[in-house]
Amino acid sequence: MSSPQPPYEQVRREIVEQVRSGELAPGDRLPAIRAHAADLGLAAGTVARAYKLLEEGQIIVTRRGAGTTIAPGAVRAAQRAAATAERESGGPVDAGLVSLFAGPVAAARARGARDVEILASVRAVLAGKSGGAAE
Repeated sequence: MSSPQPPYEQVRREIVEQVRSGELAPGDRLPAIRAHAADLGLAAGTVARAYKLLEEGQIIVTRRGAGTTIAPGAVRAAQRAAATAERESGGPVDAGLVSLFAGPVAAARARGARDVEILASVRAVLAGKSGGAAE
């Protein structure tokens, strides 16, 4: 648990990766929340939060009395989750888009804009909030 990500997110991503890679397969059982937390040296609530997110993402299924298992469609769900995580972390880059943005980013920096301001502006444009403000 040495990542800057919250521990529950680390647990969630690790299980997603184990499903995606085939290390865990549909029907495989996961440890009970308390046992898993003890193994990882985390609070039970942290693992419970990760399991809840995994259930919402259709990676795992918890049934009273039967425990927690990898869901039947978990491999596809894990592949989608991994692709989303890759995009969110700046995953594969489209070289054409990089060259398209290189000039405007350089111009914005030359005007003194900080990267955080540039990113906020790009997000505003993507969200359709590119109002016609005068210069």
